[in-house]
Amino acid sequence: MSISKRHHYIPQFLIKRFADTDKMLYLYDKEKSAFAKEKRSPKSVFFEMNRNTLEIEGIPNDNLEKLYAELDAKFAADLTAMAREGSITVERLTSLLLLVSSLKWRLPANDSLFEKEEQKHLYEYLPITITVKNKDGSDNTEAIRHLIGSDTFKQTKRIIFPFLPFYQGKNLSPGKILQVHENSFINSNNRIISILGDAPLIEDSKSTIDNFGNFILPLGNAETFICTDSPLKRVNSVAFYASKDLAMFHNAQKYVVCSSKDHLVAIIETYKELERTRQTHLITEHIFKFV
Repeated sequence: MSISKRHHYIPQFLIKRFADTDKMLYLYDKEKSAFAKEKRSPKSVFFEMNRNTLEIEGIPNDNLEKLYAELDAKFAADLTAMAREGSITVERLTSLLLLVSSLKWRLPANDSLFEKEEQKHLYEYLPITITVKNKDGSDNTEAIRHLIGSDTFKQTKRIIFPFLPFYQGKNLSPGKILQVHENSFINSNNRIISILGDAPLIEDSKSTIDNFGNFILPLGNAETFICTDSPLKRVNSVAFYASKDLAMFHNAQKYVVCSSKDHLVAIIETYKELERTRQTHLITEHIFKFV
């Protein structure tokens, strides 16, 4: 039985929201300082071959990728409904927060962070329980020990970690969830164009594996999901939009896409000037002052 091979670390439904009317994108390679010769489809960007393929007893398995596909379908439906109806229910907002949290652990840019946190967050401290029973009904501790020591369980933590900001220890925390809900909003501006990079989640220094700090995630050319502890809960300056794209370009490891080549060129040239004057470190530091 064949399994999937092209695994997107940024969901395709999200990439499509940045494409032009022909459903295509301009691709820029930061390492080569060059644009791709031809425009690309959402299917052909932000993926790695077999990234989520696991081997179980020597047999390749793509169940992790299938789980991501199910989550993405839910996220896409909620985001489409919000855009269509112009309203954000508590359920849909929770879905968006889970999208943000899961995206963080899918990105190659965060692989080193995952390795570090995976070693710190042992099974005993996670809000899950694994049960394997012997025929007589007793716990098969040897089987459990083998499972939690396996690479399969290690990679499964990419699915578990996104839920940790909603928990206090091993219990769901209504207080933590309510606080993030109160800090979150979607900004819409149909007069702008946004870029998307391979590390699209813009976070401040308060963010940890267990708690959301302030963050920004562009949801397409017009919409941006923002979480901030600022009392304003709105974009207070047009400078936000340029800062957002500069932060996106700054954070990207290698690839950046946009529906407008001219817009992306303008961002690249501005970024190079900030590099020349050694001011790139100010980009993410200042962006949260605009919300």
